[in-house]
Amino acid sequence: MDSDRDELLQTFMPEAHEILDEIERALLRLETGRDAHEVLVVLERIFRATHTLKGSAGSVGLGGLSDLGHAAEDVIEALCRGELPLSTPVVSLLLETVDAARRLVAEVERGQAERSTSYREVVARLEEARRGGLKAKEDAGATSARRATEDDAEGATSIKSIRVAVEKLDRMADLIGELTLGRNRIARTLRAVRGEAGAALRDEMEEQDRLCKELEEAVRAARMVPVGPWFRHYERTVRDLAHAQGRQARLFVVHGDVEVDTAVVERFRDALTHLLRNAICHGIEPPEARRAAGKDPCGTITLHAAHERGGIALRISDDGAGMSRERIAARVRALGRHPAPEALPDHELFRLVFEPGLSTAVESSHLAGRGMGMDVVRRSVESIQGTIGIESREGHGTSLLIQLPLTLATIEGLSVGIGDERYVIPLRAVVACCDLPRGALAHGGAQGLMVRRGRALPCVRLRALFGLGGSPPPDERVVIVAHDGSEAGLVVDLLDGEGRTVVKPLGQLFRRVRGISGSTILGDGSVAMILDVDALLGGVLRDLGPVDAPDERRAAPSAAGGSPG
Repeated sequence: MDSDRDELLQTFMPEAHEILDEIERALLRLETGRDAHEVLVVLERIFRATHTLKGSAGSVGLGGLSDLGHAAEDVIEALCRGELPLSTPVVSLLLETVDAARRLVAEVERGQAERSTSYREVVARLEEARRGGLKAKEDAGATSARRATEDDAEGATSIKSIRVAVEKLDRMADLIGELTLGRNRIARTLRAVRGEAGAALRDEMEEQDRLCKELEEAVRAARMVPVGPWFRHYERTVRDLAHAQGRQARLFVVHGDVEVDTAVVERFRDALTHLLRNAICHGIEPPEARRAAGKDPCGTITLHAAHERGGIALRISDDGAGMSRERIAARVRALGRHPAPEALPDHELFRLVFEPGLSTAVESSHLAGRGMGMDVVRRSVESIQGTIGIESREGHGTSLLIQLPLTLATIEGLSVGIGDERYVIPLRAVVACCDLPRGALAHGGAQGLMVRRGRALPCVRLRALFGLGGSPPPDERVVIVAHDGSEAGLVVDLLDGEGRTVVKPLGQLFRRVRGISGSTILGDGSVAMILDVDALLGGVLRDLGPVDAPDERRAAPSAAGGSPG
């Protein structure tokens, strides 16, 4: 537990410094404010910042800082309500509160406990001020000067970390991508230089190549944040949501040393909040129902993260009521989403809950039940090139399995060619590559079946799917990709090779093109689109699922190409 608290403190400290700086700047504005409305706005901002600091300090076990924040909150609330007049002594006392808070934070940063007791004097004076009995201290000027000197001395200690805007890191990643392209162009030119001079230049270029790769790795590492502190911020969320629903629940976090790109955290934050809320509203039963089922009255929600296939595998599990096949199938049939939902296997039926408007809740509330949240979650996951699936047993609980990339700035990808066009398939989705068996697809057809290890897999010819025209070469290649818990094949003209590429965002015109998640610039300067495998195959293969086939003769009758779905 000590290591977990240390991680939380590492996240909390920069946030505490930012909040205290914000409070101090706002307090200084109070004495220069002339308009009553402006003063009230500033006071409300100070109150929100103080409340945030108090709550965060309490969540990491800093009781002294939390007590200080609570006492300051009472004074600021009284100022907002007009119960306490705004005066120079009150502002000075609040500034002293900021100083005391900084000293407590500095002690913790030095690896010490909150040993200082001087903050208690400030708490006592804040309580006195709240009662309207504050008197200006005779040595206030000398005390302020001394504390300013002490704070300057404390501020002279070395800074171990700083916060950098994600936009700046994005720009650095873009520049490294441009540097890589320039390096590749120079390398191609140097290959044509003969003699000793050419050999010497190529040796020097290899050293530059190594430095560029190290720089790219350094920027990539700077973007990574541990998932542990991020996950543990939800412990309070789970507790409060459970109490609001008349339930009991606790959150367990298992994360190892997993780190993820800060952009992934920001893009997935709201989706994770909804999934936890959904687990409480639809999964965890009321205490009485859990007792009747022989369960602990307090439900358990587990957040588990691990590295897998070049990304992060996130499992969100609860030990609640699980999902009812009958209720989901009835709802699917009522909405006309599938003609025979009862015949679907579990993973396909459960995936239908991600469809907009599909909810099995008896009644909706301000937290859940409208059938839109899971659709938003799916779109959020897919927008960052992730995938999501569901496992559930009625009466035992539900698990959501989410695959997310480690970073959105670069990807490991397989470059493929179709005619004169180039595309990049994220390597985490690639299972294998092979030659396309003759007769698997009709000439020019978009879809068909091929046999792989005694099993017929659906495959799609990208040339036909994208409407590129032209005739495919005599020998085509197939990229086997993981899709929807199974496998499928993408038929291409040629395989260019794999490597790391810098992801470029799409313009507004291409944002809603299905199956395309971004773009990149290849080593020769050409632009390639990055494929979103799940979005690309989602609708195309719905009616062409894999079937068992012991040999190619059984698969042959079904090998005729069909029209794009």
